Amino acid sequence: MRENRKDKRLAEENRVAIELAGAPASLEVRVINALTKDISLGGARIVTDKLFEVGSSLRMTLYLSKSKQVTKVRADVRWNRMIEDGLYEIGVEFEHGIPTGILVLINHLYGKGQNGPTSVQA
Repeated sequence: MRENRKDKRLAEENRVAIELAGAPASLEVRVINALTKDISLGGARIVTDKLFEVGSSLRMTLYLSKSKQVTKVRADVRWNRMIEDGLYEIGVEFEHGIPTGILVLINHLYGKGQNGPTSVQA
């Protein structure tokens, strides 16, 4: 079965730090470590030990291994599934509200920015 996707997906593992975007500032934020299995300009498939419900809004820090860049993005969970006991895959769609977040992903995915590590706030 062929999938119709808008953006080219790159199969690679990148470290991801996830937190719930709706958590009140007064509560201690717990960061969930995860890995991408594939990534595109529009979203990513992520493996994590926490089940995130469809519709959840997440804040994520992506540590892009190939370009050695770091970017913060917001994303919405579009699907989830258990792949084994205590391990889940989630599909997220990025919310590109700030163009610099898109630029970091373009540089990473298409090999334009091979400079040293940088950090971009989204």
